[in-house]
Amino acid sequence: MRSIERTAGPSVLGRAFSLLDVLSTGTGSLGLAELARRADLPKATAFRLANQLIELQVLERVGSEYQLGVKLFELGTGTRNQELREVALPFLEDLYEAVHETIHLAVIDGSEVLYVEKIVGRRTCAASSARGARKPMYTTALGKAMLAFAGPRMLETVVQNGLVRRTPYTISTPGRLHQDLQRIRESGVAYDREEHDLGITCVASPLLDRQGRSRGAISVTGPTTRFKPERFAPAVRTAALGLNRRWLEIGRPDDPDG
Repeated sequence: MRSIERTAGPSVLGRAFSLLDVLSTGTGSLGLAELARRADLPKATAFRLANQLIELQVLERVGSEYQLGVKLFELGTGTRNQELREVALPFLEDLYEAVHETIHLAVIDGSEVLYVEKIVGRRTCAASSARGARKPMYTTALGKAMLAFAGPRMLETVVQNGLVRRTPYTISTPGRLHQDLQRIRESGVAYDREEHDLGITCVASPLLDRQGRSRGAISVTGPTTRFKPERFAPAVRTAALGLNRRWLEIGRPDDPDG
């Protein structure tokens, strides 16, 4: 008896993965219509799959939009980053209450910035960031804050990978990057002035271990039209120092003196 071959479309798993793939590109949260369009799925299918993924905590709904959920982040980033996130949340929330702008927590992943947490409120901005997203270190305030204290080998890797311009304001020469990083080491504060996204400005401060090496950074982000990053630098620096002290007080196996 001849077997019957069936031609099927993408599996349910494949369609669900297409939603995750769209949201993992650093675009932040998306509405259902745009999410379905980018994933090349019927709107009804995207809606059904997205809600199933929400039940599994793989996606989250923020208002009428969808973003990657905490469960996917926990599976992909490891225990240490999740612990840092949990310890950091009270400091990030206090910082948000003080400034009412978008707050980020990030760590180094390879030669990129990995976003560990993002807090937004009513005064949202169009920053292309989301929990679990990655960006080049030299294009962001978070990345430069960490790169300044990451050691010469990391800086060499970043430069060798190429300082590609994302906007007309991106630092694209090693000399300018070295100068910017030296200023960050002196002040403890880094700025992104439309260097990754036009219209977006950030200020960040690093989190350091007992040897003075970067292990993360926090930032405040806002639209260039109204956001003056120097105004928020003291608040970001204070929050970073407070979080740093708390992390060292707890003591972790990867902190040599902890």
